[in-house]
Amino acid sequence: MPMRNSIALDPSLGLGPDPEEEMTEVQAVELRELTSEADEPFDASLTRRQAERRIAHLKEYLNSAS
Repeated sequence: MPMRNSIALDPSLGLGPDPEEEMTEVQAVELRELTSEADEPFDASLTRRQAERRIAHLKEYLNSAS
């Protein structure tokens, strides 16, 4: 019998949303605003996790530029 990864199967561990889910509308709005401010292209195909990382990167970039 193959071993199962108990971490991936236990919803009580708070691992966050599925990394393959599409970004939320809130993330899309924030990302659109940040990319516009940074004069960067907006990518609507990002997943939730990718959008989260992109938002953090853009915020850091914009804060260091000011």
